[in-house]
Amino acid sequence: MTDSLDRTQPNGWGAAQVGGTYSLSSSKSFSADGKTGVMALPRPGASLTASLPAVSASDLTASTTIDVPRIPTSGNGVFAGLQLRVATGSYYQADVRVGAGGNLTLTIVRVNGSTANQTTVAPEIRVATGLKAGASVQLEFQATGSNPVALSARAWQNGAAKPNWQATANDASAQRIQRSGAIAAWSYLSASTATQNVAFDNLTASTLVPVTATTPAPAPTKPPVATPTPAPTTPAPKPTAPTTPVTPTQPTTPAQPAPAADPSIDTTGMRVAAGAAAIGTTQYAVPANAIAVSPSGSDSAAGSVAAPFRTVQHALDVAPSGATIVLRGGSYHESLNVPSGKAVTIQSYPKEAAWLDGSSVVGGWAKSGATWVASGWNHVFDSSPTYTRGAPDGTSAGWQWLNPDYPMAAHPDQLFIGGVAQTQVSSRAAVKPGTFFYDTAAKQLVMGSDPTGKEIRASDLQKAISVGSAGFTLKGVGVRRYAPSVPDMAAVTDYKGGATFENVSFLDNATTGVSVGGSGNTLRQVTAARNGLLGIHANNSDNLKLSGVLAANDNSEHFNTSPVSGGVKITRSRGIDVQSSAFLNNASHGLWFDESVYGMTVANNDSLNNAGNGIVIEISSTANIVNNVVSGNAKSGIKLNDVSSVQVWNNTIANNVRNLDITQDARRGANASDAGHDQRQAFPDPTMTWITGPIQISNNVISGGTGNCLLCVEDYSHQFSAAQMKITSDHNLYRRPSANAPSWAVIWSRGAGDPSIYPTFSAFTAATGQDAHSVLQEGAAAAAPTQLSGIASALSSVPTAIPSSLASLTGKAAGTVHLGAW
Repeated sequence: MTDSLDRTQPNGWGAAQVGGTYSLSSSKSFSADGKTGVMALPRPGASLTASLPAVSASDLTASTTIDVPRIPTSGNGVFAGLQLRVATGSYYQADVRVGAGGNLTLTIVRVNGSTANQTTVAPEIRVATGLKAGASVQLEFQATGSNPVALSARAWQNGAAKPNWQATANDASAQRIQRSGAIAAWSYLSASTATQNVAFDNLTASTLVPVTATTPAPAPTKPPVATPTPAPTTPAPKPTAPTTPVTPTQPTTPAQPAPAADPSIDTTGMRVAAGAAAIGTTQYAVPANAIAVSPSGSDSAAGSVAAPFRTVQHALDVAPSGATIVLRGGSYHESLNVPSGKAVTIQSYPKEAAWLDGSSVVGGWAKSGATWVASGWNHVFDSSPTYTRGAPDGTSAGWQWLNPDYPMAAHPDQLFIGGVAQTQVSSRAAVKPGTFFYDTAAKQLVMGSDPTGKEIRASDLQKAISVGSAGFTLKGVGVRRYAPSVPDMAAVTDYKGGATFENVSFLDNATTGVSVGGSGNTLRQVTAARNGLLGIHANNSDNLKLSGVLAANDNSEHFNTSPVSGGVKITRSRGIDVQSSAFLNNASHGLWFDESVYGMTVANNDSLNNAGNGIVIEISSTANIVNNVVSGNAKSGIKLNDVSSVQVWNNTIANNVRNLDITQDARRGANASDAGHDQRQAFPDPTMTWITGPIQISNNVISGGTGNCLLCVEDYSHQFSAAQMKITSDHNLYRRPSANAPSWAVIWSRGAGDPSIYPTFSAFTAATGQDAHSVLQEGAAAAAPTQLSGIASALSSVPTAIPSSLASLTGKAAGTVHLGAW
């Protein structure tokens, strides 16, 4: 689960971004002030609890930031903490206590049934002194195993280095709590301490591998079959670091960004220069006071370029806000937590390939019949198939995540042979070349391809980066082969806002590459490829900018098209700008806006050969769609479903099933029972009617397709005619290979009853007055978009002047006359 607690809510805490709705001990004592979740302890001796019943697991690590606005001057102080395995009044609890004088202590207790049955399992220890009013304390708590239950906790003042585990215990008693349970945040005021508030921030939890308290998860015990050769894109760090920092005279971005970070990404037909520069080619200047990290460094070093740290997390722990952390070339096998209040930059060292890698080399393979087996693999991941951890898949039509043909899609386990992902199967008997099976009971990986002489890697980390502060920046770094479960949202999550991701590649992650929220995020020259569910996800992410993004071959695990999968999906956000980007060969939709997105600019993009729609906007409002090439998609090219106020100008839409598909269904913005409302807005939201139209369609080339219409306008609720929806179309070029392919020129809603069908545009124009200046070419063979541009340029009488507001999006002069995309 993840919750930044940065919403504004006068009563209660509402719902976490991931993890469901809070259950509160006293809702009137809880509020969210836009930065933190506040518990207003009402009187001495009172306690408050906020639990997340939808989050249920036995093996968890949880963390939070606790703000104490005042230092107690009397009594035993103020307590706050985290509870794990919460069920029927029983739980484990790690709590910190701030006492008089600013002393900070840490304790672990077990409660069985009620606080009357409370047992201290790790005695109170002092972990800090001299806290001042307004101090922030980081707390982490972990529980794993069943006999014994291994418990670990640590607490430190925000800004200090993260310590090793400070309080630990192995609970083997008969009263130990072995079952799964919820997570909760808790606070308490001692009976002689004055009333005050406690605030929580950045509450997160993730599942862990169950291990015994005394024996860590075993590593492979046999040596590799052969010493692997490092991949060319991940060179080993230089043995000797430069003794002086690089002077800031180098360009901040590469002069010639590569079109893709990975040559295996098929960019055939791509018109725009999208995607990250190849990892290891960027040349970002290294500030004189930068903190350096190298795989050959030491966390006891100075952290300079000459004496780098070993781990990125240590650099984050000691870095002040505003610092730049520079990664030398190599692989960093870490799960990073960016602390609250630290707006840091992580970037690659000039011309060195730095990767955050969630996989490890697996050796010790032994042949077993027609398969090969490696023992000692003990990394069990949550396989929940929805964003709600522990919940089953949906049962309603259109709301099932899993395709029966791909039942293992939600299992995050990943195995790579020489960098090539293998397909996971559900049994040993099903293993064949190109596939693998994870036997959790035997702790074995079983694969069907010969590993001899090849590097075999398997994912053993779930998260790459969890960002807890606004203003985070990541540049020139690759993120690959992490194993986030669906409820983990993504390998990288940032819900604080103000983030910049530039020349970053998110490759081969089990579900989603990156998920962002908060206002003012920018993704520039980013590649998201071969991720299992989604390349890029955004929710509640106002003023989001995507520029030069390449999302390719995502949904590699073949989740169903709905409710979510594909290249990029953006929901419940306002002021979205997507330009000069490409969405290619995704096994679902290319670019998808859904659930009350307002104010979209979709300009100068390519959306090609996706298994769903090329560009789809659904139950949203206000979009400019201009100068896009949308071709070869297995469903609609551009689909507008329950969308108001749209301009569709100067696009080339070719050889999709339905090229331009405009629809209305039964959902309405004023109906509270219809899913998809932006809870941050007033209800009903006057800007979000979910009623299609008005839509203006001009200067487009619409060609070919295997569906039944070139221009398709339908209301499946049988309420609105195309005229009532204010659909207008003119100055377009339509092409089809024959009068029967597609079957009709236009499908045009009449509201009640079936829509009108027009086999020709002359009949359509005569009946409606639409497309009076448009041209239909029949008997024209299907053509690629590049060929269509030549055909369109010969028809100078068809287009009209593009409005200045749209011309500015394309870089053309106001009044430019052009047909189709440039």
